[in-house]
Amino acid sequence: MMIQAAVDDVRFLPYVHHKIMEKLNEQMLWQLAIRSALHCRCFCVNDKGFLDWPPIPTIPAKFNPQLLDNIKAKGNALEEETLSIINVPSGRMGLVIGKKGASILSIKNSCK
Repeated sequence: MMIQAAVDDVRFLPYVHHKIMEKLNEQMLWQLAIRSALHCRCFCVNDKGFLDWPPIPTIPAKFNPQLLDNIKAKGNALEEETLSIINVPSGRMGLVIGKKGASILSIKNSCK
């Protein structure tokens, strides 16, 4: 029963990803690219100091000039984010998912 619920949840993830990507504007897509690059660097530590990694994405030239001014303005600086890591002991993933998948079901319902 739990395996089937997990399979259903995994099948639902591409749908959620597609719906989220539809709603992102140019600035959000750029921020997502930077976050992804930085998060990968957090999890993939190596001895070379990331010399073999591609550079972090720069601000695209095709940005609307008004958006670019907003990004650079001191009063509208980009938010600082905190990356949290949850250490889930073996056999305890159910606590994260919630009783009878309640956490995942609430996410599914909010997407409708």
